Amino acid sequence: MPYFLVFLLLGVNSLFAQIEYSGSANIQALYSNKKDLPFWLYSNQRGRISPETNITGWITGKMNYDFSYESSLEIGGGLLYENSFSDKIIIDELYANLKYSWLQVIAGRKQKEELYNGLSATNENFAWSLNHRPLPGIQIKSSRPIYFNQNENLGFEFSWNEYFMGNNRFVKGTRLHFKSLYLVYEPQENFELSAGITHFAQWGGDSPETGPQPEAFSDYLRVVAGREGGEKAVSGDQANVAGSHLGTYEIYATRKFRDFSLSFIYNHFFEDGTGSRYANFPDGRYGFYFNKEDDKSLIKSVIYEFYYTRNQSINSSAPHKNDAYFNNFLTYRSGWTYQERIIGVPFFDFDPDVGYIIGNKFLAHHIGVAGSFNNYFNSYPFKFIATYVRKDGAYTKRYIPNRDECYITYEQSLLQKPFDLKLRLGAEISNVAKPIYAAGLSLKKNF
Repeated sequence: MPYFLVFLLLGVNSLFAQIEYSGSANIQALYSNKKDLPFWLYSNQRGRISPETNITGWITGKMNYDFSYESSLEIGGGLLYENSFSDKIIIDELYANLKYSWLQVIAGRKQKEELYNGLSATNENFAWSLNHRPLPGIQIKSSRPIYFNQNENLGFEFSWNEYFMGNNRFVKGTRLHFKSLYLVYEPQENFELSAGITHFAQWGGDSPETGPQPEAFSDYLRVVAGREGGEKAVSGDQANVAGSHLGTYEIYATRKFRDFSLSFIYNHFFEDGTGSRYANFPDGRYGFYFNKEDDKSLIKSVIYEFYYTRNQSINSSAPHKNDAYFNNFLTYRSGWTYQERIIGVPFFDFDPDVGYIIGNKFLAHHIGVAGSFNNYFNSYPFKFIATYVRKDGAYTKRYIPNRDECYITYEQSLLQKPFDLKLRLGAEISNVAKPIYAAGLSLKKNF
């Protein structure tokens, strides 16, 4: 279907068509007083920086072909080198992005859009962050709200995604199904309310313990519907649901004023029926976001987020209590990770030696500020992020003592022409380890 649309649009809109090229080259050098970097210098970095990174660099490029005012094709790619991950150059992204009216289809591996001016501790929602490399697959989604009426004040947005999680995990060849649906209400021009649900499910693959997992179309339908597994599924999936599932209920409200906007953020996280019935309340993400229209404001954006995972349906009856978020001990033991990186909010602790998440019970206060120092000739943007996390470990095995950790980072633009030069500073302070401090430089050239 996407190829048919491409050829159709090429023929009908050849007179309008125009091609644009763009790209960038990036390199970062980082130095730490310890073996690892401070938390925010490697977390939410799109999988381009690891805790032990000293040098990383990537180059990206894309071609955009406009068929008409409402349709376009973008083809992009990028290469990444990161000294602690591999001595090889790897693919950072490689994709085709087709837009036609309100429909968007993305095939391949594409980096996600940055939200909240890069200040959020997770970006998109509780379960889907910038903490990992993009997964290869196909995305079909709305590029804008689809309205039910001519007034365009009530509509919906959706996405349907199928990804491949690779072989670097306990169950090799695991597949990931992800869908979302949001209702959008705009009673007036300066106010928008969005409420919806996301659903993620790992399924298929080859387990070293139970062998190949069911991957027939009927099994896929069971995964999509969140139904129990079929006859070929493991006994746990037959008793519960096929695969490993999780999701979020989400509410976003934005009020626009003359030169700024205020937003409210709410994500309720769940992994089973108890969570979807709010038996794990108040677990989830809560936040407020302030954003000014003027990019040269001293204070351009401010975000505050609160994360809480300490309930986990503790008051429910067995076996539906102690949800052990982001883990699945029946089949998909690598949990909610991709290439050993947390897929959701990065405050969860993954232990590569045991191959699962050992820390999922915490609360966190997170604040981010972005702005710009200006003079008559130039602007020097900055970002400041600070997070306090109280980590309890897990209900099955708690941290003794509990970990009180503080993560701080500061990024300051030093030069913007002829290239973008930034200073990066970071610190990680904990009650169970000596402080970690680091500094580095980031160099970027757009072309």
